[in-house]
Amino acid sequence: MGYYIDFRNKNLQGFKKKLGDTKLLPSQKVLGEYLDKGFNYLEKIGIVNLFEVQEALKTKEKALTVAKQSDLPENFWIVLRREVNGHHPQPRKLKDFSILPGQIINKLADSGIKATHQLYDKIYSEKRRERFCTDFDIDEKDCLLLAKLTDFCRLRYVNPDFATLLVKSQYDTIKKVKTANFTDLHEHLTELNCDKSYFKGKIALSDIELIIRDANYFNTELDIYEQNIDVQRRV
Repeated sequence: MGYYIDFRNKNLQGFKKKLGDTKLLPSQKVLGEYLDKGFNYLEKIGIVNLFEVQEALKTKEKALTVAKQSDLPENFWIVLRREVNGHHPQPRKLKDFSILPGQIINKLADSGIKATHQLYDKIYSEKRRERFCTDFDIDEKDCLLLAKLTDFCRLRYVNPDFATLLVKSQYDTIKKVKTANFTDLHEHLTELNCDKSYFKGKIALSDIELIIRDANYFNTELDIYEQNIDVQRRV
């Protein structure tokens, strides 16, 4: 299984609907203004999935070429390119997770595992986690914690601290976030983080809406049995 969303399995119309349902930021308004025309053009030139969109807009120069050929604003294609690429967020460094014991971080680093994208394939299934625990002499609870944190960090805008907050919450898997009511999730996370012991930033309601929407666009292969993890923050 891959760490990143397989863009070949995300069709053009599904992504268009996702953008259409999203409350766009001022810097993204151009997407809403030219959404139909832009996606009609992509269909016209034979593009059918998100991978092909990414390839067509791979560089800024390519995006500007598409703008010229489509007779649509350059900014539309630049912002669309940024939006597509945002669904393949940068991997997170394991050393940035304050919740993880230092000995585990060091043990994995000694084997060349220093970031979430290097870890995911080893722990997404229960069978792989069993082997991982044996190979690295890691406790089952710590291994499951690693799996949940890694899975959350595959979502846009979820950094190590926010992933920690989610894992500490009642919504400790992407599966649970998918079915959450955004106001309930916002209230729960805000209360849990009242002393900002996990996440230092402000948790906006719009951010929670975005995370739930992204979670529902996201296919997680994480295989876990449901249990509560008693995780303590390490400082």
